[in-house]
Amino acid sequence: MTSTRHPSAARARRTAQAAVPDSPVPGRSGVLLPVALAVLLGVGCITLGPAEFVADARRAAVAGVEALAAPWPGTVHRAQVEAVANALLFVPVGALAVLVLRRSGPALPLALGTALSLGIELAQTVLPGRVPDLVDVAANTAGTVGGVALATLCRVASRRTARRRGRARRPRRWHLAALVAAPVLVAGVAGCSSAGSPGPVRGADAPPLNAATGEVMTAENGHVADGEELSAFADVPAITGLDRALRTAVQDAARDATADGVDFHVSSGWRSAAYQQALFDAAVDRYGSPEAAREWVLRPDESAHVTGDAVDIGPTDAMSWLAQHGSDYGLCQTYGNEMWHFELAVERGGRCPAPSTDPSVG
Repeated sequence: MTSTRHPSAARARRTAQAAVPDSPVPGRSGVLLPVALAVLLGVGCITLGPAEFVADARRAAVAGVEALAAPWPGTVHRAQVEAVANALLFVPVGALAVLVLRRSGPALPLALGTALSLGIELAQTVLPGRVPDLVDVAANTAGTVGGVALATLCRVASRRTARRRGRARRPRRWHLAALVAAPVLVAGVAGCSSAGSPGPVRGADAPPLNAATGEVMTAENGHVADGEELSAFADVPAITGLDRALRTAVQDAARDATADGVDFHVSSGWRSAAYQQALFDAAVDRYGSPEAAREWVLRPDESAHVTGDAVDIGPTDAMSWLAQHGSDYGLCQTYGNEMWHFELAVERGGRCPAPSTDPSVG
């Protein structure tokens, strides 16, 4: 006698299978927690890592966005770029929190993302050259919200897909985890590995010796010692040799930045032609050719430092502050790859032109 299955019983079994809550993929669900911890480490390196890396990351982000916005000049502002970057940084944080805490609902992941951002800002209060900013917390929280929404939508979509396929394939949360975590992990590894690595050649980093003449570069040549925090009001040639209007603008900016709680100093100002030649020769040795060196250091007859028309600012937060407010004093970032380099380029309150992408041109 042939047995038959009642159709209603088969439908009941399929309904019961579809109602079974998501379960992790065997051997792969354990990937989520390590990935989440790795992302937290990456975020830590990016936000609390070496100041040189933070400056390089900001320059890269600005250059990338400016390249995309090239058809619409004047529409990109560095403050907006930084806010977007801060938000995107926390998208993986929110998404992974949802995946790891999948039974908690969205409230806990959102709270954890905000708490992480607040913790980072508090940690920056004890780090040299860092200034906490509640605007960053708001941007990070917005990124967390986006990550929570992204992960939630992907989970819903994956459940529906699995049900349509009769659960032949279960939704794989680790696929989404790898997707959202990859950018932070790559940037974080680069940031951590950059600790102690040499940055671009700058006035304070080059050896104070002109190889051609054997002359030792001193303060009289505009040399600023490595690590020295030179006041914008110092009575030394690096400051007094600046064009008078530029010096006044920098000093006005220094007063206002200090009032905003930002440490503001000059890392290089006026330089003698001999000192600039020494910097250029050192750059050629470092980068292998005059062409490569000119991406970071210009020859004496090309450099605005030699004429007293350029100044380098530090630390990183001062660079960022002046990038946002410099036009109020007529000060503009001249080169896209030198966040520290400013020149008097517009009238006070004017709009700064886009930084040049090639320092050797113009």
